[in-house]
Amino acid sequence: MSEYIFDGKRLKKRSGQKEGELDRNAVKAWNGTHVGEIDGQILKDSQGKKVAEFDGKNVKDDTGKKIATIEEVRKIIEGEAGVAIVAMWYFFVWK
Repeated sequence: MSEYIFDGKRLKKRSGQKEGELDRNAVKAWNGTHVGEIDGQILKDSQGKKVAEFDGKNVKDDTGKKIATIEEVRKIIEGEAGVAIVAMWYFFVWK
């Protein structure tokens, strides 16, 4: 059973505690702090620097090194596969 649940907008721990949310392309922490953004298939930090990329199957860091697969992400976060769930995993679970 996965530790987190992502409904397409909010990431919550299985206990119900809110971790983060997606506001259009902006990724925000539970308290509203801007932590990153989604630009197509690229994840950027709060300063706009590329930190990761999702190619549909693999998550790669800014140097192109594979850090996870979508299957590994979905074992931790329950939700629909895509760049949004990868962003939630990157900013709130992996980092």
